[in-house]
This record gives sequence, structure tokens and C-alpha cells, in this order.
Amino acid sequence: MVNVQPNRLAPSLSVCRRQLPKRMNPFIKITLKKTADIVLYEQRSTTVLRDSEEGRLVEEDNRRYEYLTQGQGRKRICFPVETQTSVILTKTRSVNTDSIAKGNVASYVSNFEMFDTYKDLEQTTQSVDVDGRHKMQVTTYKVGGVDQFVDINKTPQFNLALMLTMRILAGNNFERAQRRFRNMIMPDPLALQVRYSYRMDLLWTFSIPLQAGDSQSITALSWCPKHGDILAASYGIFGSTATVVPQRGCVCIWNIKNPVNPERIYHFNVPVLAVEFSPFVPQLIAIGLYDGTLHVYDISNIERPQIAQSQRSTSPSSEPIACIRWIPHSKSETRLHDIEPFLALARDGSITRYSLINSPYLLGYQLMKLNRVDGNAEGILLDNKPILLEANRHPQGMYIALDAQQTDVYYVLTDEGCQHKCSTNYPQQQLHVLQLHEAGINYMEFSPWSPKLYLTCGNDWCIRIWLMGIFRPLITLKYHMSPVYCATWSTVHSSIIVALHRDTVDVWDLRRSILQPASSTRIDSTAYYTTLSLSRCGRSVAVGNDKGRVEILAFEEMPFSPHFQYDHLEKTIFSILSNQKDLLRDVKSIGYFGYPKLSDCNK
Repeated sequence: MVNVQPNRLAPSLSVCRRQLPKRMNPFIKITLKKTADIVLYEQRSTTVLRDSEEGRLVEEDNRRYEYLTQGQGRKRICFPVETQTSVILTKTRSVNTDSIAKGNVASYVSNFEMFDTYKDLEQTTQSVDVDGRHKMQVTTYKVGGVDQFVDINKTPQFNLALMLTMRILAGNNFERAQRRFRNMIMPDPLALQVRYSYRMDLLWTFSIPLQAGDSQSITALSWCPKHGDILAASYGIFGSTATVVPQRGCVCIWNIKNPVNPERIYHFNVPVLAVEFSPFVPQLIAIGLYDGTLHVYDISNIERPQIAQSQRSTSPSSEPIACIRWIPHSKSETRLHDIEPFLALARDGSITRYSLINSPYLLGYQLMKLNRVDGNAEGILLDNKPILLEANRHPQGMYIALDAQQTDVYYVLTDEGCQHKCSTNYPQQQLHVLQLHEAGINYMEFSPWSPKLYLTCGNDWCIRIWLMGIFRPLITLKYHMSPVYCATWSTVHSSIIVALHRDTVDVWDLRRSILQPASSTRIDSTAYYTTLSLSRCGRSVAVGNDKGRVEILAFEEMPFSPHFQYDHLEKTIFSILSNQKDLLRDVKSIGYFGYPKLSDCNK
């Protein structure tokens, strides 16, 4: 035993207390943890036969449950929440199926019957071409010497059932790709490691078997503006270097629910060069052919899809149709019909306005026929512009672009590298002409974040970005020594541009570099690209080639979208123009070049 003297320990204890530091913010640490689930009561829903022992037990349990929840036994506190439901699932015996009895029954078949059966199978078995490389054996049966499958295949009900069945079967192989196209698989914004490689992955390829004489090249692509799963592709002749013109062309309506087979095919006796969905009536498409003929089809009508076509006697031109654009009615126009008109640009530089009337033919009216530019137009200066005596005084029309704000203004791009500004209210007059490229211009598009900022691309290997009111290009992108067939703004990131060359699909990020693209992608090394169209969501793109295939590509490992898209775009342009003081001063003098703010519109 050790005796402790408290009088001696007290001074030392008091010294220790004086030496302890004082805590300014004392706190209590509480840790919350998830405990195991505690089941107080559980009643599973079961369905049994009434005239059985289990049925009597279930009925007794139901009566007891009603007594406790609704009857006189409800003298306790009861809350009818999700775990306490009074709905009883019942099923009558009429919906039950009888058990199938199986048995072995002997049957006698003579040699003559077996011989006739196999002989009939050989006559009714046909070889069907599946995808141009594989064939499938199909056996049909005839009734009275007539093949019933031919008549069944012509019925709309069978075609609809077949289309729905193919959608279900295609989902077994393309489910993950379809989920990616629908943006159900998105990058995690809270990921610890993020990589920006601007990669483009192939989801699937739209392809149909083509025969000799059919058009091989994809000439135009158009997404349905109201339903982003539907894509229209035209098959025709691309460029003017083909030695033999195809005898036939077609338009295929594809759906991402069935990437194997098109859901609509419209055949024509000449190649198809242009196709465009109507933004006002989404089931209508306008189709332009190689011989200058135009058609309007209704894809929702299976039996009679054609609505109207142009007449050779009234059509002002027989040149190939280069581009089609639907336009709204003008305010001063008397609306004789509900369907909006559209503009058609021919290769000879003529712009025709077509309207749908109560007739199987389109009503056409020529708005403009362009003439070649004499001298030097405003824009870029051509040092050595050739002075030639042109046999044709009309330039070749390449593309039509609609203004971002003014519904009556449209722009026509020609092979001279010029941009002709025109209006539907002033026929046979040009509002303005600009020299944008040294060669033909293939595409033009306004920025989704600015109605004054637009890009153009052409055969001089360049992509140029312009601002309304400034006759010099703000930015020039040039990397490949080949024409740029198409270039489009990204609809999810204001500083990203997607460009299409003959061999590659390039992704440019202006914020990152203007000297070379962030990535270049080529899926099929044996084919050359012809056209490109960005999906409605902006996270996928459809690319057509000269082999008749449409590749659906998805953007992977891309930068996250900025919260303020216009501010990000404006800072990017100012950063690029920081070394060009004069051009930067001109851009800043314009001020705010985005879309009008909501507060300004209400004033």
C-alpha cells in the first residue's frame, strides 16, 4: 500500500492546470453512421387460387388487415402511407391457361409423300440478299400456286409490324451506342482525373446494299428538327469529277432505333443532290434532283408519301439543285396555304422560290439569277485576279444560308468566293457582295451565340470567321492542304468548331490553338468524306462518304461547357486578336455582338 498525501499533490496539480492552453473554439465531434434496416411490419402481395387452402388463409389475412385499418379495430394511430396499402390484386380464372398435355403419337409417311415434300421445299426456297455480302435462305409456302408472302409484304400493317420488330432486335446490339447518342452516358463533372483529347468514337454506320448504276455518294444530310432520332440522307453524285453519272438515286430515312435498315426509301431515276427537313412541318422533306426537279414528300404517309413536284414547263432552270432552305412567310404576303415555302439554288446561280398549293405541282417563282462580279468586291483583296472572258456570265451556286435574325434575308455563296446578300422582298436585286475566299465557298453558318458572327469554308483550304460590319476575317484556320467541305459551330461549346475535309474530321478549339486542330479523325481509310451534319443535341455528328455510308460519331473527352457561353466566346476572340491592334479596336467598337438580351427586347 502506498499512502498518497493530497496536500503535496495539490500544488503540482494546480501548476499543471495553469500550463494547459486555453481552447478558443471548443467543439464536440459527432459521427453519423448508417445502421441496419429494422423491419417493423411487412406484408407482401400474393395471388393464389380462391378454392384452396392458401386462398382461405389469404382471405382471412385480408379480413384481419381491413379490420385493423378500416373497421372497428382501427382504434390505434394509423397512417395510410406507402407501406400500408388497401389495394388487393385479384385475378380471375378466365385469364389462366390450361396446362399443356404432351404425348408421343406415331405417324406413317410414305416415301412418295416425303419426295413430294422435299421437292416443294426446293421450289419455294429462295436466297435473299441481306447486306450485299451475306445471303439468307427463306422458305415460302404457296396456296393454290400463289405465293402469299408477296401480297402480305405489300400491306402497311405488315410493314409497320416488321419495322417495330427490327427496332427491338437492333436494340440488342446497339443499346449502349443508342444510350450514348441519347446522352444517357455522360462524363462525370466531379471526376478526379479529366482528360481533354477531343476524341470521336464510332457508334454505328448507316449502310444499304447498292447495285450497279445506283448513286454511291452521300450528298446531303438533314436531321429532323422536331425529332432528333430521324436522319434523312440523299444518295447522288458528289462534285463534278465523276466520269459516269449514276442512273438512279434515292433518299433514305434513318432512325437510330434501327441502325441496320432504313425505315423509308424513296427511289428516283436520277441522282439526288439535296434534301432538307421542314422546320415548320417536321414530317415534310424537300428533295432536289440532278435534273433540276424538286419533290416534297410526307414521311408519315406510307402509302402515298409524295405531295407535290415541280413542273418542267414552269421551272426556270434544269440545272442540278445545289441547296434547299425552308423559309417563313413574309408578313405582307397573303397566306393562301399553311405550309411554308422554300428556296432552291441551282448550279447556274438561279434562286427559285417554291410554294405548296392545292395542286400536285409546286408553284415556282424565280427570285434571283446571279451574275459574275466585275472588278474587286469588298472583303479580302485578290492580288492576281485573272481577267478572263467567261463563256457563262453566271457563277456557279454552291450554298444558301439564312440570316440569324432577319427572316427575309439570305446569303448565296458562289464558286468565285463571293457572298451575295439578297432578300425575298426584293427580287432580282442584290443588297451587298463580299469577297470572302479566293476560291469557291462550300458552307456558311452563324454562331449559335451571336447573330453577327459567322464562319465560312471553301476550296482555298481555309476556314474564316467573320463579324458583321468588318470586312476582314477575324480568324483564319488553315492546316490541311485540301478543300474544306463543311464546317459547323458546336452547339454545346462556343469556342469549338467541327470541320470536314476529304480525309479527316477535325475538331478545332479556338481557346486552345488556331494553328492546328485539337484532333483529327478518320474511321474508314478506303472512303472519302463528302458531307457532315451535327445532331440536335450537339454531342454527336453524322458524316457521309463516297461509299454510301453514314457514320455516326460521338464526341468523347471534350471540355465541359462554359456557364456563360457568350462571355467565353468574346474572351477567346479578344485573346486571339490581342496582337492585331487595329482589328481588335474595330471589334470592340461594335460593342456587344451577341443576341439581344431579354430585358432589351421588352423595352
